Amino acid sequence: MPCLHCSADNPATGIYCRACGLDRTAPLIWPEAKVHTVHGIGLAAVAAVVVSTVLTVLGVMLALLPEAMAEQAQADRDTDLLQQAYLVELAITGVDLLGMLVAGVLVIIWLFRARVNLDAFPEAQPGMAAGWAIGGWFVPFANFVVPCRVMHQVASASLQHRRVGLFTGLWWAGYVVSLATSQAAGRMEPDTNTFAAHVAYFENMFIFGLVEAAGTVLAGFFLVKLILSISRAQTARIERARAAHVPVVPAAVPSGTISV
Repeated sequence: MPCLHCSADNPATGIYCRACGLDRTAPLIWPEAKVHTVHGIGLAAVAAVVVSTVLTVLGVMLALLPEAMAEQAQADRDTDLLQQAYLVELAITGVDLLGMLVAGVLVIIWLFRARVNLDAFPEAQPGMAAGWAIGGWFVPFANFVVPCRVMHQVASASLQHRRVGLFTGLWWAGYVVSLATSQAAGRMEPDTNTFAAHVAYFENMFIFGLVEAAGTVLAGFFLVKLILSISRAQTARIERARAAHVPVVPAAVPSGTISV
């Protein structure tokens, strides 16, 4: 008999699937369960993460421009050119932050919907309420742990994969490195108001940018992998439940929001 959860073939006797270990007698989804669609918002989040990652890497490459301008300003003793170098740096940083903001909003929306869907899965036992998928990002100190825990719970309940913990950990490690480096770079200032100090500042910012970009690429790769895998698994499960004539109620979208 095929398992409803993973489609693996099993003997007629026995309750638990030999492949996934889940109860074959339990429904795919609780009857009348409310679920969110995660496919569309997942694709939007993936696209935003990819664009944000590319912008960060591109920003590091472009950071060589204000550094070169500062060096030229030092050679020419040109304060106007030095000010222009800071304006170029500000523009690069602004574009990078905008990309991160858009990606962050979409990822949080996706994570909240994916976490809500766990309440419809009979075997899922998430330890954190769905609200933490949003609030966990904004609570000081807790935001270094909670989002990772929520993602791990969503991935563990949605995917039958031994490397879920590894993927989640690598995503979060890259994110923390990127965030910590970005915050440290934001506090940097030239030691003195001399051309040499400003040149040294831009050189240090480039090094910090390389570290931030490395963390961003690591986090972006595994975040995209998690979003696509979880969205695919949850969507397939909901569709199988509908095909098995299990009543599934789409979760209502609050007024004023956009359903993707």
